[in-house]
Parts: sequence; C-alpha cells; structure tokens
Amino acid sequence: MKKLEKSKALGRIIRQDDPEDLVISTWTLVRDAIRAGKIDEALSFLDYGYSEAKMMHDSMCSFVDDVLTHLASFGEEEIYKLLRKRYEPVIRRWLSDTPGLKESLERAIEFQRGHGADTTITEESDRYVVRCDPCGSGGQLRRTKDVRMVKKAYPWTWGKSGVPYYCTHCCVMWEILPIEMRGYPIRISLIGDKPSDPCIHLYYKRPELIPEEYFKRVGHSKKF
Repeated sequence: MKKLEKSKALGRIIRQDDPEDLVISTWTLVRDAIRAGKIDEALSFLDYGYSEAKMMHDSMCSFVDDVLTHLASFGEEEIYKLLRKRYEPVIRRWLSDTPGLKESLERAIEFQRGHGADTTITEESDRYVVRCDPCGSGGQLRRTKDVRMVKKAYPWTWGKSGVPYYCTHCCVMWEILPIEMRGYPIRISLIGDKPSDPCIHLYYKRPELIPEEYFKRVGHSKKF
C-alpha cells in the first residue's frame, strides 16, 4: 500500500509504503495515478517526487562545496586547476553541439530548472537578462549554508575577492574557457556581494555587443 503522510518521528511528509513498495520510483507512482485517473493523487506524488529529487540535489551541491573548501586549504589556485580539468571537455562539447545563442540559452535555462531556481528572463535590445533569485545551486547554498569564499581576487573569480568557492565554476565554465576556445563567453555572470542578492546571467545576441570590461575582468581582451 502506498501512503504519503507526515511522519511523527521525522516531522515531515515521507512515503510510508509497505516495505516491498518502498523501492518503486515515485515517478512510477505519478504515471500509475495518472493512468488510473487519480489526478489529486498524481499531483501529490508529483510534488513529493520533486522534493525528493531536490533534497538529493542540494545534498550533492553541499558536498561539492565541502570538497572545494577542503581543496582550497592546499592553495586556492588548486580550485582553478580542478575546474579547468573538469570543464574543458564539457565546454568543448557544448560549443561543438550547440549551434548558437538560442540553443545555449535553452540549455542553460534547462540547467536552472533542474536546479530548482527561481528564474525570470527579460529581453533587451542587445541581450537576454536572466535573473536567478536565487540560483538553485550556488545561490541557494549561500542562503542556507556558511560557505567559504576566496580570499584573493583572481581572473577565475571575475577579479573579485569574497566569491564563494562553489560559484567560481561559472566563471571558468561559461566565460574563461569559451573565450579561449572561440573568442567570447557563452554567458556572463554577475554575482551579488550578499547572499540575498540575485545572480544575473547575461546572454548577448552578438559577440561584438559584449562590453570590453567582461573580457578584462577574467584576464582576456576583446579581439573583435
């Protein structure tokens, strides 16, 4: 029997099925309820399935933050070395598989939906402005955990000190590596100084519209 109820011991809603049913995916229960025409039940399992996945997602983000914090104890530059090694093949594939701005915007927003971010998009004459309040990974970490931050300013921290270790991967992944590989970033991140600040992502419609300052702050120059 499938039961979705609040546990007195845990203080939250959790599946309390018979043991043989606990292993059934919650998403399977959503599908089964829809096929049976049990819409309210399907919606309940859908909400629970999301919270189930988000709990695991947030735990893994926190673990990555812990790993980067530990790595920084051997020198903050070690974080940059790791991020370059991790994201060089990722961005090489991205630039090969993703034809242009439209596809990059769609894929990157897919990431934010997967993170559970609270996101809005505004189109301006020269760019798309994506506002994450918060971003579902680093932004949420900053609001829920005592994260560690870089002590010095580096090109891979947008030329700023006080950037959370976790958030530096956005600089390496979306800006530094694409500039090196094709001459301009995929997107530009504007990280707030306070945890309560939203994270802003800028997607320029043409590379020549990107201001010089966004190249200089990551240690590069605009060449077109």
